[in-house]
Amino acid sequence: MKVVHFCQIAPNHSGMYESTKDQIKYERQNGVESDIIDPFLEKNAGLKDGWLEAIHWEKAKEIKVWVIHAGMPPPLKEYWHKNKEKHVVVAVLHGPVEHMLVKEYTAALRGIYDDRTFTEVHINMIWEYDACVVINQHEYDISKLYDENDRLHYIPNSIDLERIDQKAGDWPYVKRPAVVVADYPRFEKTPAHIIWAMPLVIEKLPNARLSVLALPFENIEFWRNLFHRSKNWKLLKDCIDNLHIKWGPVMPYMHGADIMVNTNFSGILSRVGMEAMAIGLPVVSYNGDYTKYHAKIFDLQDIADNVVQCWEDLQSSDLKQKTIEYAYENFDRSKYVPEYVKLYQKLKEEKNV
Repeated sequence: MKVVHFCQIAPNHSGMYESTKDQIKYERQNGVESDIIDPFLEKNAGLKDGWLEAIHWEKAKEIKVWVIHAGMPPPLKEYWHKNKEKHVVVAVLHGPVEHMLVKEYTAALRGIYDDRTFTEVHINMIWEYDACVVINQHEYDISKLYDENDRLHYIPNSIDLERIDQKAGDWPYVKRPAVVVADYPRFEKTPAHIIWAMPLVIEKLPNARLSVLALPFENIEFWRNLFHRSKNWKLLKDCIDNLHIKWGPVMPYMHGADIMVNTNFSGILSRVGMEAMAIGLPVVSYNGDYTKYHAKIFDLQDIADNVVQCWEDLQSSDLKQKTIEYAYENFDRSKYVPEYVKLYQKLKEEKNV
């Protein structure tokens, strides 16, 4: 069986791309001839990222199963509308719904109505394509409300655990606990509240420091002001260990850290969070069955208390090892790819392509 994935090729920059790359790797291990097309670059054939090499748009016409992660090139979309019976199309909805919804709603408040990411694009994919895969329970519960034709499938998000190097050198943190937040900031996952909570953490753990990773360079002035305009630069001088711009890899900073804070208001754990747990970093979050450290959203004292409790538990229990074991039991991409392969085969048989 041949499969092609549509996703922008963005190594060390896009979690969606890294997830797609993992998917292709394990599909190939399951006997699928799996390839990638960058829908935003027409002349992407031959573009390489290590072992993965992009194929040309036109090649998709020869492949029966299309998996959409980030759009379909306009010429192929026009072709598909005329030849739907020749292909199975599966969309993987990476989400998050909150980001799309807020982005669209705030644009509408400004009188901009051409960004209908959720109410049109997202829902149209659920209605139009042969199947849609949602990768976390929260997104599934929401998307199911729009599943007009019963085409929605839930397959949990996961990572390539073979990428995890347990023997990688630790970042030389001096202050402990070393707390990290590593998700690219968005409305629904902003690091602001853990930054504001750090003075409260330091009241009980004077040597605690925070590393804020993956900050966007294009609006770095916002983050500069957040730190520098605090009284006596307190949030910068007394609370921060590292500030990191998004273009570089974050894993070197996570090796040797102690605790990760998941800033997603819904509690959804990103790939970065899964990678952190796979090297033994317990997570303080607002929700989620992968941790017991659940802080109240926006409650700075409760966020700080959970960080302190997590650190105390790390000193007196096997929490680090249990965190690793949980990650390897629940986040292994190799366990979930066969579900995708079965879905492709089922849809091909039903459509007779």
